[in-house]
Amino acid sequence: MKLHEVSENYDSAARYYDRLTDIVFGRILKLEKYRGHTIDLLGDLDGATVLDVGCGTGRNFPLLVERVGKQGKIIGVDYSEGMLEQAQRSIRTEGWRNIELICDDAARLDRVTEPIDAVTAIWCLGIVYDLEASLNRIADLMRPGGRFATMDFEKSRPDKGLLRWLYPVYRIVLQYAGIDSPEDLDNAKLEAKWARGKGVLRERLIGLREEHYLNGAGMIIEGRKS
Repeated sequence: MKLHEVSENYDSAARYYDRLTDIVFGRILKLEKYRGHTIDLLGDLDGATVLDVGCGTGRNFPLLVERVGKQGKIIGVDYSEGMLEQAQRSIRTEGWRNIELICDDAARLDRVTEPIDAVTAIWCLGIVYDLEASLNRIADLMRPGGRFATMDFEKSRPDKGLLRWLYPVYRIVLQYAGIDSPEDLDNAKLEAKWARGKGVLRERLIGLREEHYLNGAGMIIEGRKS
């Protein structure tokens, strides 16, 4: 997805994004359970500075706040002002005081300047227009020994299962909602994009481990900086 499309689409979707995510990814696809699992892969976060790339409305924040504790910090980055506004509302409602929100391009992360202990990205990196640049910048920001865990889709449709047959409808819903562009849902392009991205991760991180969900369409990758 092009950068201006990210801003336009997600600004428009911000008001109903959580509701749509709860329905599609929570109730229908039963994928929300993997969010907590991905955060768990970051290990002990007490006192850590955690970067949440593509934080959106802040759905990861409840899982991270308790883990980092009062001495820790969460930096949420998103390019959509609309999504960040929703995240800020949650921060005010919950009274969280250790979360900083930054509007920035995930491919560049120029406004993130402090060393990072752990990085997570949930259903975000696959739509970044320059995935390789994003992963290299993330690795640059991480402290030695810092941990990385991401959950994403490396295929736009599963190889088997119900969603394979529902894919035409699923594709239309995601495009209409502004969550994905036609390019993001191009299966061959998405697989090639992540093949290159994994190459970067193999070069920059150690201890890489990968697991899959949704009949191989989704993946969770963890690793750490040497």
